[in-house]
Amino acid sequence: MFDIAKYLEKFKILSFSRDFLRNSVVEAVNDVCKIKIDPKNVVVKAGIARINERPIIKSEIFLKKTKILEILNKKAEGKVREVL
Repeated sequence: MFDIAKYLEKFKILSFSRDFLRNSVVEAVNDVCKIKIDPKNVVVKAGIARINERPIIKSEIFLKKTKILEILNKKAEGKVREVL
């Protein structure tokens, strides 16, 4: 017999990792830039974190991108390679 609980468990793990990556990006931006962004405005796909915020916030993040990426490499173990 097919056990649906085991099948659905892998989707729970995927969801957790997406939330973890989003929150890691939010924390890194907050630590470096002292800017609070909403995790709903962060999309992580294929190692690229896209932040959907106002242009002034995106400019500040771009200026300090190297420091943000250093923190993300430690927190997310290299799963986020770029911040846009």
